[in-house]
Amino acid sequence: IQMNLYERKKILAEARQLFNEKAYPDALQRCKTLLDRGAPQVDVLALKALIHQQSGNLAEAGKSLEQALGLSPDHPGMLITAALINRNLKNSDLALKQAMKAARAAPDDPKVVCQCASIIGSLGEQQAALQTLETLIRKHPDHSEAWHLVGKFQKELGNNDAAEFALRKCLALQPDHAGARSLR
Repeated sequence: IQMNLYERKKILAEARQLFNEKAYPDALQRCKTLLDRGAPQVDVLALKALIHQQSGNLAEAGKSLEQALGLSPDHPGMLITAALINRNLKNSDLALKQAMKAARAAPDDPKVVCQCASIIGSLGEQQAALQTLETLIRKHPDHSEAWHLVGKFQKELGNNDAAEFALRKCLALQPDHAGARSLR
């Protein structure tokens, strides 16, 4: 039985509220109701994935995200979440692919690019993470977190002079940056 837009919005709002209250089984039931009574919706599938992730069911979270990405393959937020889940599931190749795709989908969003670079670097691909940050820094040379990550990855690669330069740049922009302070 199809539901009208008002009903859908009401049930989705309830599901989100229940998620925020950590009432995961009830939130999951609302998502199931929405999916059973209409075509799969990206926002419902993404919420379902987050519920499964918070419940510790990473395999189901991955399945929900794959369905959502099937409907909206270039959504940066879902790609980042999928990359994190796949990294935790030890699907490193897929996690890397999703993080790189998310960065390409939102090259002008410093937060997205830094999250993606962080994931890429955590997968042992520091050089690829640095390449991801390179374009961001050209466009946003005053973004302290980007400089922090450059310093972190350069240090991991053993490029101490480049790491020192980037960390100094970060601290010049944000003197209280704890991550940069601890790396120096």
